[in-house]
Amino acid sequence: MSIKNSLRIFGLACLAASALCAQAPSGANEANLKALVDAARKDLKTEKQAMIDQAMKLDAGDKAKFWGVYAGFQKELDAIWDTRIANIKKYADTYQAMTDAVADQLASSALNNEAQLTALKKKYHAQFKAALGAKAAARWLQAETTIGNVMMLQLLSEIPLLQ
Repeated sequence: MSIKNSLRIFGLACLAASALCAQAPSGANEANLKALVDAARKDLKTEKQAMIDQAMKLDAGDKAKFWGVYAGFQKELDAIWDTRIANIKKYADTYQAMTDAVADQLASSALNNEAQLTALKKKYHAQFKAALGAKAAARWLQAETTIGNVMMLQLLSEIPLLQ
């Protein structure tokens, strides 16, 4: 599955979550949607890691160091994405009857989420620099940011602008 298709499935699953749960507040619907989002997320991670690996061009010894640090980064990044997914669900739930208060809360959460992402990248840039040197750390930051921005652009292109 391509990253574009994985993102489309991921985005649509997030948007569909609130609609299905609203129709029938059963745990089965929520569990099915969670499974779909988790599967899309797993596909995205696999594809992203392959792209990062290709961009980094590290020898075997440096790969071990890199992926050891990257595992911590990915774990913390998942928490940031959990907030993004929650915001997408809330946006979908309230889209038709959006209030100023909810719009403000969603905007504030999105801005805080971006600040958390920047802080996370700073933290791990320092760790990659210590483990692999400044050039490799900069290459990671460049690749991570580029891939992350493409992923966000694709995901956000599936979400309608607020009316």
